[in-house]
Amino acid sequence: MSLEINNLDKFLGKKVRNFRVKMRWPLKKLASELNISIQQVQRYEQGINKISASLLYEIAKIFNAQITCFFEGFEAENSLVEEKKTHFNVLLVEDNLQDEFLIRKALEDFPEQITIYTIHSGQQALEYFRDSNEEGKSQFPKPDLILLDIYLPGMKGFDILKDIKKRPIYRDIPVIMLTSNVSSEDVLSSYHLQASGFIRKSFSFEEFKDQFHKAFTYWTKTVTLPG
Repeated sequence: MSLEINNLDKFLGKKVRNFRVKMRWPLKKLASELNISIQQVQRYEQGINKISASLLYEIAKIFNAQITCFFEGFEAENSLVEEKKTHFNVLLVEDNLQDEFLIRKALEDFPEQITIYTIHSGQQALEYFRDSNEEGKSQFPKPDLILLDIYLPGMKGFDILKDIKKRPIYRDIPVIMLTSNVSSEDVLSSYHLQASGFIRKSFSFEEFKDQFHKAFTYWTKTVTLPG
């Protein structure tokens, strides 16, 4: 029950925000209309605080909308959240064949079914993303997760990351950056360019395996991936 309430709170909060943005109201305007603080409005819109029936009634009056409008689409969206994927396609951009082997080895006993497709150069990766049509059809199925090595022959993974984030088909897919040599500059650059994570390749296989299992547990079980 608590999960259902939490999902509904988030859904209603998103609806309130959509109405506010459509009206081109700043947070301050809605806060003033409801006689509450800006921080409270933010917490309602983020689904952190529960929107009571009386508050929703007031919000509906302010936006001259029917209360039912705020619930439209909830059942469909909630069912998508509940339908967890059981098979995941992963695109690995990695030039080092030994590292590719270790990644495959590390994930071969992972509880979820994972299919790894590999591209072995930065140029091939750019061509893969650029040649995909609007439906995302290409030589591989559309990935649920992308693993991208930072240091590739002739270019850095950052160049590919920039390209991915420009493309509507792929920009919402989480990209995890990989490298053996971690620098604070690389970490900052990765997140600045909207990478979703950063994994240092350990020289110990057990630690290497543990890193990838933890990362994949998060992305396949804890969160719901797009697509």
